[in-house]
Amino acid sequence: MAHRLEGKVAIITGGGSGIGETTAIIFAREGAKVALAGRRVAKIQAVADRIISEGGEALVVQTDVRYADQVQNLVSKTVERFGKLNVLFNNAGVRASRSTVVEVSEEEYERTMATDVKGLWLCCKYAIPEMIRGGGGSIINCSSISAFIGQPLQGVYNVTKGGIDVLSKCMAVDFAKHNIRVNNVNPGWVKTEMNEEELARWKAEGSKELEEVLRLHPLGRLGEPEDVAWAVVYLAADESSWVTGASFLVDGGYCCQ
Repeated sequence: MAHRLEGKVAIITGGGSGIGETTAIIFAREGAKVALAGRRVAKIQAVADRIISEGGEALVVQTDVRYADQVQNLVSKTVERFGKLNVLFNNAGVRASRSTVVEVSEEEYERTMATDVKGLWLCCKYAIPEMIRGGGGSIINCSSISAFIGQPLQGVYNVTKGGIDVLSKCMAVDFAKHNIRVNNVNPGWVKTEMNEEELARWKAEGSKELEEVLRLHPLGRLGEPEDVAWAVVYLAADESSWVTGASFLVDGGYCCQ
C-alpha cells in the first residue's frame, strides 16, 4: 500500500506535544521526512527519536517562531538536510489566560499575538520561497473554532485565530499561481497539553464547566490529537490538490448548532 506522503518533506512547528507530536508521527508513517520545530528541545527530540525508531526520518531544530532568524534557520536546516520543502504545518501556539480585554495585560497580549500570528507569518514568509523553487506545496495552519465565534473571556485568543483564518485565505489567493495551497484546520476542544490543566482542574473541583463543554460537542466527547492530525494529513497529501483557502472544522459538531 502506497504511503500518502511518500517523498514529501514537512516542517511541523510546536512538534513536541499534542496535535503537533501526533501529526509528526503520522506524517512519518505516511512516508514524509519531518523537521520538528519547538522551543523545548527535549520534547521535540523525543518525538524525533520515536520516528527514527519506527524507521522514519526526522530533524530537530530548536525554534522560537517569534524570531525571524530562528525561523530562517529552521527553513535553511530543513532544506539543507532533505533537499526541499513541500509541507508546512503551522501548529505552534499559545493561549492567553481567560480574561476580558480590560483584565488582560499588554505583555500577555503581545506574547500571544507574537507567537500565534507573527510566528505563523514568519514561517510562511521563509517557507514559501522554498516551495516556489520546488514547484509548489501545502501550508496548513492550526486555527480553531474560536476564529468564528465569540466566547467568554477569550477575546485575545480568538482574535489570533480569526487573524490566522483571514491571512490563510489571502495567502491562498496570492500563491495559487505557484501551486501552493493554504488551508486551516479548526479544532474544537482537543485533549492536548494546553487544555489538560484546565480540564483536570474542572474535574477535581467537580465543576459543571466540563459537562458544559461536552454538551457543546454533539458527538459527545472531546477531540483527540489524532482526530486533527488526520485532517492535516489530508490537506498535506495530493488527494486535496483542489482544496485551498478552506477552513476545515474538526470540532465534534460544535459549530453546526
